[in-house]
Amino acid sequence: MDQRTLLNTGSGQQEAQIPTKPPPYEEKKRHRTQFSCTHCRVKKLKCDRGHPCDNCAKRNLSHLCHYTPTAVRDRAGQAYPVTGRGDISNRIRHLESIVLSLRNQNAGSQSQMTELSGGFPMTSGTDGGQISGEISQGLATGKGNTISSPGIMLTGHMGTRWVDATHWEAILDDVGVQGDCTEALERADDEFLLGTTEEESSGPTLFVGLSPLMNRSDVLAFLPPRPAVDRLISRYFNAKEPSTMILHVPTFHREYTQFWENQQAAPIAWVGLLFDIMCYAIFFYARAGDSLPGSLGEPAHVSEVYRTCAAQCLVLANYTTPGRYKVETLLLYSGTEFLRTGDTQIGSSILGGIITRLAMHMGYHRDSKHYQNLSVFDGEMRRRVWALIWQADNLISFQVGLPKTIPDLQCDTGLPHNLLDEDFDETTKALPSPRPMVERTPVTYAIVKSKLMSVFGRIAQRSYSATDTKHEDVAQLDEQLQIAHSSLPAFLRIRTMNMSIMDPADLIMQRYNLELLYQKARCVLHRRYLVICRSDLRYAYSRWSCVDAATQILRHQNDIYHETQPGGQLHRDRWFVTSLTSHDFLLAAMILCLELSSKTEQDSGNAHLNSDSSTFEGRQGLLRALETSYSIWIAFTEVSPEARKASKALEVMLQIAKKSHQGSVRSEEESADNHQSRLHNAHGASYQLITRSCRW
Repeated sequence: MDQRTLLNTGSGQQEAQIPTKPPPYEEKKRHRTQFSCTHCRVKKLKCDRGHPCDNCAKRNLSHLCHYTPTAVRDRAGQAYPVTGRGDISNRIRHLESIVLSLRNQNAGSQSQMTELSGGFPMTSGTDGGQISGEISQGLATGKGNTISSPGIMLTGHMGTRWVDATHWEAILDDVGVQGDCTEALERADDEFLLGTTEEESSGPTLFVGLSPLMNRSDVLAFLPPRPAVDRLISRYFNAKEPSTMILHVPTFHREYTQFWENQQAAPIAWVGLLFDIMCYAIFFYARAGDSLPGSLGEPAHVSEVYRTCAAQCLVLANYTTPGRYKVETLLLYSGTEFLRTGDTQIGSSILGGIITRLAMHMGYHRDSKHYQNLSVFDGEMRRRVWALIWQADNLISFQVGLPKTIPDLQCDTGLPHNLLDEDFDETTKALPSPRPMVERTPVTYAIVKSKLMSVFGRIAQRSYSATDTKHEDVAQLDEQLQIAHSSLPAFLRIRTMNMSIMDPADLIMQRYNLELLYQKARCVLHRRYLVICRSDLRYAYSRWSCVDAATQILRHQNDIYHETQPGGQLHRDRWFVTSLTSHDFLLAAMILCLELSSKTEQDSGNAHLNSDSSTFEGRQGLLRALETSYSIWIAFTEVSPEARKASKALEVMLQIAKKSHQGSVRSEEESADNHQSRLHNAHGASYQLITRSCRW
């Protein structure tokens, strides 16, 4: 019996379970004699122990000059004040009585709310406009209610790993199947690793070791002929990958031309940047199923060579020290590592921390307007770079279940301006006015995403907090999230695929990424109230928001999966689906599993409060969404260890959810029969009363 059950069974059982006195401490803290007066000790002043002391007399604070009573020791060596050794124990007993009283009151209030609460329709939509007034006001009336979670510690044969309560693996613990799933997940990892090579299972090349170390000539020897490089460069920039915004195209083109004129004069960090770009392009060729230009070879091998060359360049440039092109090269290199596996990698998070620290050493976190020695051009490009670093820090940190690295209070770099690369260059003295947000530029997506990411970052930060989160704070964040989402430009708002047949693939995926970020933020914000909401109607809106957002995410997963299949509109650009997107799908699936497995006796007992079967039909819809998601994960188990883990976890969770669903069906039928019987009796009595009235 857990603590929540004890709190709902009445005060009598509570008193039987909770001890009236604290257990004796095996070791007590040794009390030190205080020679200074209390005021000098707080202010850390040298006290002459006068009555009053000299410091207090000079400051006219004689009334604050007090000394701690001298402590004496009993035979056990324990110190206690001479004013009475029973004083501390009396205070402890008093505090215990207060705690018990508050718990009894809380249990009583929860039982009252349980009688009032019932099921509610699990309607679909992107907002809560269809929710009744009482439920939608639940956020605002939850003042004084706090909730906290320390996360969970995952243990296994690979050691320990901590993740926050919003991580998908932590939700397994809420359902109570963490122990059942742990062995299955570790077995899935082992089975996959048996079929992978050492290169595929290793961490970032930059970390696992580069042997032998190359010099500049060795690195340049791996450079293909210029015609092949030209095609790779073109493929990268035309793919509309978000990272292209950190490169000013006219400036890069000039530097690229100069490089072929004199390869030895180019900074080695810039050479690493070139290999990063080529590695990206190889990946785009491979995912689209296109042949590489020239006779470069097998894509997987070529991309590994180029990624290694980029890492060698970073080592030669000493990437741990500030320098030109180093942050940009590291940032693109981290992207190649991220795309290499398509799954969550702890190494990507560690690499992101290094990039962040180096960027802060170089002042990217402070806006260039403060410094006259930075040109207008450099200042704007630094804003673009910092926007990408900041977004990656938020997303990757959340993906691995850890707090982000960047301290927002120390950063004031503004968002980049909505400008084309042709609007400014190195000679610009003042930036032109930004283009309107309805006009799409290479930076528009980053600007819009940063505004939405700002709210998501605050939501994630609260979820990682070791202190309690007040429900009124959740209400404020929910309002900020809705405002940020409603401010999206029309061309970046989600729309159905049949309404997007004339749009480019990169624009479609940008819409999906923004929508998934919004729905994920809703899940994380209201996740902690998903279970306790059943005993308190004030949390009903949070439960609806969390489940509705998870349902929307799985609907998008199904749409994206079908469109990335052969013949689909996104097939050639399916590389847009990264492990970040997959993590969102998995988080949503775990939330729906938790919702389905949390069917309690309270839900069954209050089923008659619903005049229709909307709750029952909603559960059927959630179960179908989970089964569809499970079939999608199964399709990728041969190529993705994360998909294998997801399918194993969903398999266990679906079994539990189906059992709970079958029980709810029987309970729903019995409740409906009883409800119909009561209605029949009531109608019969009313008919007799009407008949008697007519006789008069």
